[in-house]
Amino acid sequence: MVIRLATRNDLERVMELNHQLFLKESKEFDKTLNCDWPLGPKSREYFQSRIDGEGVCCVCEENGKILGYFAGGLTGREDYRLDFGQIAELENIFVLDNYRSQGLGQKMLDFLFDWCQKKSVARVKVIASVQNLKGIDFYEKNGFQKYNIVLEKVI
Repeated sequence: MVIRLATRNDLERVMELNHQLFLKESKEFDKTLNCDWPLGPKSREYFQSRIDGEGVCCVCEENGKILGYFAGGLTGREDYRLDFGQIAELENIFVLDNYRSQGLGQKMLDFLFDWCQKKSVARVKVIASVQNLKGIDFYEKNGFQKYNIVLEKVI
């Protein structure tokens, strides 16, 4: 198994995996997700920017098959917070169902943390659906702490 930076040749597969992530998230956690977005032009532009270095996009590959990916980037701090250094965000991460709980997500997260250290990042944040207990547990085991909770009300 190889964890590596994604290339333009990986773009279509990363977009397909992102589509699978949207379908899963929509079914399990967030019915408001536009499941057509991952295959559209804005998604392509987003992932191209991450692959081209405006952030980072990484794939997990075994025998030429991409089993998972993550994308992230540098983000600004909120104006109301003190400046404790550069902040990065893990924007999305996905591993195919048959390959979960085998350490792939952990290896990709370690890759992200290494990338962050090279970029002199002081903090990494991730946003997870509150119902995604497995995901939240995974993040907490990797040192993430609950910081904000976003509440919504349908009107």
